[in-house]
Amino acid sequence: MPAVCPLRGYAWGVAAPFICTVVNWPMRDLLGQPSILMIYLLGVFLVATCYGFGAAILASLLSAPLFAYYFARPIFSFAISDLENMVGLAVMIVVANLTSNLQDKARQQAELALQRERRTNALYQLSQALADASDQMAVARVAVQHIYDQFGAQSVLLFADDQGKLIYPDGDPLACSLRHVSLSGAQGAFQLDKDLPQSTPDSPFFYPLERSQSALALLAIHSQNGPLDADPNLSGFFATFRSLIAQTLQRLHFAEQAKSATLQAETEALRNALLSAISHDLRTPLTRITGAAGALIESGNDCTDEDRQDFGKVIFDEAQRMSDLTGKILNMARLSSGKIILHQDWNALEEIVGSALTRLNNSLLDRPVRTQLPNSLPLVWIDAVLLEQVLINLIENAIKYTPAGSPIDISAEKLPTGLQLVVSDYGHGIPKNMEEKLFEKFYSLETETQEGGVGLGLALCRAIIEAHGGSMRAANVVGKGAAFIMDLPLLEPPILNWEDAGMHTV
Repeated sequence: MPAVCPLRGYAWGVAAPFICTVVNWPMRDLLGQPSILMIYLLGVFLVATCYGFGAAILASLLSAPLFAYYFARPIFSFAISDLENMVGLAVMIVVANLTSNLQDKARQQAELALQRERRTNALYQLSQALADASDQMAVARVAVQHIYDQFGAQSVLLFADDQGKLIYPDGDPLACSLRHVSLSGAQGAFQLDKDLPQSTPDSPFFYPLERSQSALALLAIHSQNGPLDADPNLSGFFATFRSLIAQTLQRLHFAEQAKSATLQAETEALRNALLSAISHDLRTPLTRITGAAGALIESGNDCTDEDRQDFGKVIFDEAQRMSDLTGKILNMARLSSGKIILHQDWNALEEIVGSALTRLNNSLLDRPVRTQLPNSLPLVWIDAVLLEQVLINLIENAIKYTPAGSPIDISAEKLPTGLQLVVSDYGHGIPKNMEEKLFEKFYSLETETQEGGVGLGLALCRAIIEAHGGSMRAANVVGKGAAFIMDLPLLEPPILNWEDAGMHTV
């Protein structure tokens, strides 16, 4: 509610009795003196309602002589001969004073209620804005803006760097409306963890924001009207303001700690899973290599050429297996860090599928592979080597987890959204609710079997497809087993100009 000018109120306190006199005079013969007194009382009441107790007292004191002079017998005289008029005038003054006092208190209560409502709304808006703040800089912007809106004061929220020294929020002018701050004085308040007054008339007041017995930041405020907490009317409101800001900073601090702890736990779990998977997968080939090499050494000259060939094959196969495992881990690390470079070119999907099947000839001895690749498939802009590795990993998985002799299907089709490539098998399918779990690093359905892998194959496949801008998912197909579906984006292939190439059609 806007403040009322005192002079204006007292002016109405003087004018109201004369207005009531002007109103009463033409009707003096029709109205009785009690009614005339009620009109004066109404005027006092209206003045009290609009302008407070002081103006109402002035109006009541003026109403008495005006009533006595114009309406109490003898008229045009301040003498009152009628006892009834004297009592009525006294009652009017008392009632006017009581009414004015009650009205003034009611008005003050209304103003106080309105002030509380405004402050509650301001605190609600501040809490809502702070709830949306995702970092310290966002908190600084909210704090500076709301302090200016509510208190008309310039401020800055200072945070400590890694060495514990306070610094300005660089790079964001909205987070700082106060630049002339002595960082040495601010540092002293921050280290002492207590409010410090102004050292000079132009210097700000320092308020450390603390929660759980530790300072989180320092609020510097410059107000033309002195410290905000010195005014009893503003002290509690300003303290709540600071408390909300400090709580938000503490929430962000705890959230950062929780995130760091979660990341550390995930890193530790990933490290343990990596060590467990690698130690498991390396143990078998190392044991076979050691056994074959030991047998070859111990047999000496007694070893036949056929035995040497067998031992050498075991050593070569197991060393190749270890090399493949190491390659998967390195590729996964490169893809996860974004450091791998795609060597993309226009390739025919049929050639990539054929190359992958050729490399798996020894593994596909009794496995029929059925391909459904329409001749109308367009060229795809991909890294042929990496996509071939994806197909090899998926086919090896199908060989590992499906009954011997069961077929493997490879199909592709052009969709409005891109090219879809599917590798499906005729095994037992994927366990319920495990379709996404399969793509996690170091997860394998059969980690304890001798044929179990390190659990990077499918994770590596998805990472390669996503690096091409596509997506990969797993699903069970009715009448079959598991299917791995890859969606690759399609780009417009280049138009070949045969004449420029020196070739002519016949």
